[in-house]
Amino acid sequence: MSEFVKKASSKIEKLSNEEILRIIETQTSDLQIRNSVLDYSLDASIVVNKNLNVLYVNKVFLDMIPVYPRKKYTQCHLSKVVLDNEILSFMTMFIKSNEKTKTEMFEIEDSMSGNKSVSCVASLLDSNNCLFYFRDFTIFNRFKEEFRKNESLAQMTTMAAGVAHEIKNPLASISIYLQLLDQVLDREGSITKEGAKKYLDIISEEVDRINSITVDFLFAVKPMKVSLSICNVNDIVQKTAKLVSAELESKNIKFSLHLATSLPKVLADSSLIEQSLLNLIKNAMQAINEERTDGSITVSSYIEGDMVNISVSDNGCGMTEEQMSKIFEPYYTTKSTGTGLGLTVLYKILKQHGGDVHVRSVLDKGSEFILQIPVPQTERFRIEGGIQ
Repeated sequence: MSEFVKKASSKIEKLSNEEILRIIETQTSDLQIRNSVLDYSLDASIVVNKNLNVLYVNKVFLDMIPVYPRKKYTQCHLSKVVLDNEILSFMTMFIKSNEKTKTEMFEIEDSMSGNKSVSCVASLLDSNNCLFYFRDFTIFNRFKEEFRKNESLAQMTTMAAGVAHEIKNPLASISIYLQLLDQVLDREGSITKEGAKKYLDIISEEVDRINSITVDFLFAVKPMKVSLSICNVNDIVQKTAKLVSAELESKNIKFSLHLATSLPKVLADSSLIEQSLLNLIKNAMQAINEERTDGSITVSSYIEGDMVNISVSDNGCGMTEEQMSKIFEPYYTTKSTGTGLGLTVLYKILKQHGGDVHVRSVLDKGSEFILQIPVPQTERFRIEGGIQ
């Protein structure tokens, strides 16, 4: 109730019939304007009280959300309005809870316009009423998918250029040693197996190098087969730790695990996450000078927002700002060996999981890579319950 109406109602005995009528007309006009604004909004709104009765619903809601066909949608039970069981369940549970706000995403099947992605922000207006605010993200998600495809195409073009550049050196080397072999044959007329071996061995090494570059390229650009299942991140970390612990011990590198308890499970391809983690630990191992006696690598798991994070940190050589800005680019490497595709593939794996990877590094101090994997809707209750 507005302040104006409160003041008017307190003095209603002193008001004439004309004044009361004018107040009613003014308030009705204001209400109609507000309803019109909400009806022409791009977002859907519905207000429901604690008894699950609908007090207000705009026209957008009736178009966006599946509803029962009715002549009137206010002053009736919510279950007689909302047709989608998942949305109805979410709204009912929020109204019955003591939460002040909550956000959820829904996939709505629509035979006419195709499936829709809709977000809902639920808010407690006062002690008796709740507002549910829906927004259609379908077009946004389509643009995002189109952008992802274009980004993938641009990356493939960059990688193809990188392959051409990488293959030049071994091809040049093969050409040189074939010419040298040809010169020996021209000069001497024949060559022994032992004499040819030094040339052929180098040619064979360069062929293997070309093959390695090609295989890595194909792995990096081909559609990745991701078999998602509910996984325990800590199990993946501990399995990987067993694979590398002996090698780390032989290099006198201290290896520590700091794993959060009761982490929510994630929807992931455990073999790909294990591969990513193994690559990061190997990189960290190579970043630590063999002469150091205090080298250390730490793998941690923890929850942050709606993501489960796996952190791999070391006290190795670290990186400059420029190096950090390029490490996920195809064929960029700070090592003397390798194709420079390892972190590119790692980035691709995390993106395929709907996650991300971040890096922090200080030159001569060390680096930290953080893998982020989203928590599925079925596990969100663990976050809300307060995981340690």
